[in-house]
Amino acid sequence: MKVGLIGAGAWGKNLARVLHELGLLGAIAETRPDIQAELKKLYPGIPIYPDHRELLASDVPAVAIATPAATHFAIAKEALEAGKHVFVEKPLALNLKEAEALVALAQARRKVLMVGHLLLYQPAIRWIKDFLAQGGLGKLWSFHQERLNFGRVRTVENALWSLGVHDIAVLLFLIEEKPDRILAEGQRVLQPAVEDDVCLHFSFPSGIRAHLHCSWLWPEKQRSLTIIGEKGMLVFDEVQGTVVLHRKTITPTLTTDAQGSEVVFRNYGEPLKLELEHFVECIREGKTPLSDGKSALAVLEVLEEASRQLGGDVMSGKDYLVHESAHVDPGAKIGRGTKIWHFCHIMEGAEIGENCTLGQNVFVAKNVKIGNNVKIQNNVSVYEGVILEDYVFCGPSCVFTNVKTPRSAFPRNRSEDYVPTIVKKGATIGANATIVCGVTIGEWALVAAGAVVTKDVPPHALVAGVPARQIGWACHCGVRLKEEGAGLVCPSCGRRYRREGERIVLEESG
Repeated sequence: MKVGLIGAGAWGKNLARVLHELGLLGAIAETRPDIQAELKKLYPGIPIYPDHRELLASDVPAVAIATPAATHFAIAKEALEAGKHVFVEKPLALNLKEAEALVALAQARRKVLMVGHLLLYQPAIRWIKDFLAQGGLGKLWSFHQERLNFGRVRTVENALWSLGVHDIAVLLFLIEEKPDRILAEGQRVLQPAVEDDVCLHFSFPSGIRAHLHCSWLWPEKQRSLTIIGEKGMLVFDEVQGTVVLHRKTITPTLTTDAQGSEVVFRNYGEPLKLELEHFVECIREGKTPLSDGKSALAVLEVLEEASRQLGGDVMSGKDYLVHESAHVDPGAKIGRGTKIWHFCHIMEGAEIGENCTLGQNVFVAKNVKIGNNVKIQNNVSVYEGVILEDYVFCGPSCVFTNVKTPRSAFPRNRSEDYVPTIVKKGATIGANATIVCGVTIGEWALVAAGAVVTKDVPPHALVAGVPARQIGWACHCGVRLKEEGAGLVCPSCGRRYRREGERIVLEESG
């Protein structure tokens, strides 16, 4: 059996190496040309795709996803819908709703969905689990986790999301309870909207307390788990790979009783190799992974609550996402839930609504207004004078102009020089289409790929060609309408429309 890898960057290259060592590497999807060239040298004969969709169309039965966290949901969903078993690095998704959708989809498609909670595959953690189950520490009182280092500082995700996800997974695995109370505290020092240092405090129904400290602003590397119980104390030093049992207790008379310490377990093996072997074993034998999608839901519940208390979204302390390579000028307004991807530039005065998605290399000029739920694909420039209403879709490399008669020798670059263009609610502009300024594209209209629009487009009109001319009508759902008697009907969703002069109107149902 072979596994396709999607994303071979900082962590993905480790997955590529281990999958290759195990004889499981079937293909790699990686967008960056420099990394593609390196991969071809390292893994000759392994197909390298520039787009993950090409990999998903291949015959590999399973994929491992190691792309930026904000892409996990979309790519995992595509993979499951393509009939693949899915291993996805942590976190499964950026919110509980998306994660639940993936779990449901995996169940419906009868596919393995496994999350890369790597610490669960440390042999030491499995040993600790068995030791606690056998009563090695008696009644458990508290857990203390540290994940501290000097760097690497992130610009999008905070220290909790960058460092602490694995520790939360381990905590819930060992205690086997959901916390009934969480207190999150963070400090922003280096950047105004990203926590560099985060502390989480948990209370559990059994009375156990737990504390997690994550920071990239620390003088030395510390990765440890300390468990305090009535019969002693256990310390797992992840850096040293040792588990030490301290036979130290407090007597009923409140005196100390120290009976010495000893190393009771030494870590072995490579956790990543053990993790990927487990993934393949679950596929072959129909088993449920130790870190399946359902277990990841409990981790996300903790992360969401902690993020809410820290006062921002799950990734950055803001309620929208901006990739670290993108730039948003001060004075731009970005709505909740919007995602701004690689190499985008949003200028001051631009207004972008809620739940929008701006693909790679999108430019949004000053004073542009973009509504809610707008999708702008790669390589689109939205110049001053353009207004995009709610639910507009702009295909890859479509072009907006804002000056009728541009000249380099006679600049027309003042706001009063720009001719407004309005794209009304729900309209679609296809890939490589050109919209000459001064037009209005009506509600739910559809501009075909490559068309050049030089005049207003009526609502629901389907236009194509150079210059664009109307060739039909489009439904709300985007499908071309068919003539039926005096009206029109959508062959996909069944909506019906009646003609009113040169326009069409949706008929009310029932």
